[in-house]
Amino acid sequence: MRLTAAMFYALAAMVFIQLVTGGLRIFGYIGESTHILAGFITFGLAVATLVVSVVSKPRYRAAVSISAVITVLVFVQGLLGFAYLDSSSGNMAIIFVHYLNALVIYGASMSGVFSAMRTSHAAPAPAVQSG
Repeated sequence: MRLTAAMFYALAAMVFIQLVTGGLRIFGYIGESTHILAGFITFGLAVATLVVSVVSKPRYRAAVSISAVITVLVFVQGLLGFAYLDSSSGNMAIIFVHYLNALVIYGASMSGVFSAMRTSHAAPAPAVQSG
């Protein structure tokens, strides 16, 4: 579980960096390629966190669920971002949903960090003795 916790920490840090690059992009300090690259890294880290949480022993259902939700939301986030870039009129409704989804992803990643902290510090279940 310690590797899963480390993956959640790294994912939450990358989600924060992704939020920062999005803000920097909106205000024109960086190009969109930096934000897009950070998005691909975030998605890769979300998938890696999901895989690690699924194969870790003991498996914690909360960690698997949170990492699965984050992976799906980051995928949808990418679709929304590319839909905005493809829209010729710069549809502000898409970018608004993109921003709201980013906040949900950030909240879910923080939830994953705290869930991983609780389970990594929890005492192991007592062994059952027969007899």
